[in-house]
Amino acid sequence: MKRIFHPGGSVITGSDLADAVLLYAEALCNRRQVDVVDIPVMGDDGHLLRAQFLIGSASQLVSVTADSLEPELIEPETTDFLHRKAQTGAMIPASWTREESAAAQFDDFDY
Repeated sequence: MKRIFHPGGSVITGSDLADAVLLYAEALCNRRQVDVVDIPVMGDDGHLLRAQFLIGSASQLVSVTADSLEPELIEPETTDFLHRKAQTGAMIPASWTREESAAAQFDDFDY
């Protein structure tokens, strides 16, 4: 697990998710763009919550390894989606959700 520190505080999420958020934030910074990402996080009471971050050209994020007794938080679809959006030349508009991206890919498929 990792803790992501942001100007308003911090959240704990899975290591792969935290790494993907920072990778995408860096890509957006290089493109001079911003986006809102939605990731699962652990609440203070151990319950699973969701957090939204505005990331990009002015992001001030730090990620550090966090001790946790909880199992590693994973959400492969979100991790993969953030990695795809971070790729150079990615044609996924910053504001698209995972579902919109998947629908567009499905619509482009030739039968």
